Amino acid sequence: MKDSLQLLRKLLLIGNGLVFLGFAVSTTLDIEFTAAFYAFTLNGVGGHNEFRAVFKGFWVGLSLTFFQSVRHYRVAVLGDMAFMMVLLQSLGRLYSFAADGIPEARFVAFFILEFTTSLVGLLIRPKQAPLSAS
Repeated sequence: MKDSLQLLRKLLLIGNGLVFLGFAVSTTLDIEFTAAFYAFTLNGVGGHNEFRAVFKGFWVGLSLTFFQSVRHYRVAVLGDMAFMMVLLQSLGRLYSFAADGIPEARFVAFFILEFTTSLVGLLIRPKQAPLSAS
């Protein structure tokens, strides 16, 4: 059972990393499509610049954090911080639901995916490295 939980945490780390990397690539290939998918309107060069800086830059950084978390799996804080960033994003969505109303279904789906994958990922603790005999 413990090994399957370890595998699940690793899959959640990799899956999240791939999703956010996909959004970053989508921004590179067609920024207008990606912005519209997120219900953003890009106003001129400044809007394009800000969307690339804030969204693409963050998505690439978040992806790298998720991938490094797999590479250094037993350093739990790496994966925990990546999951925490996505969990906080989902809580921002939840606040918006209360303050602004319920958005289109895709944003509710984003909330569900972000919240559940982050919470599950945070609840599964990496197996500790064996202590070396010195």
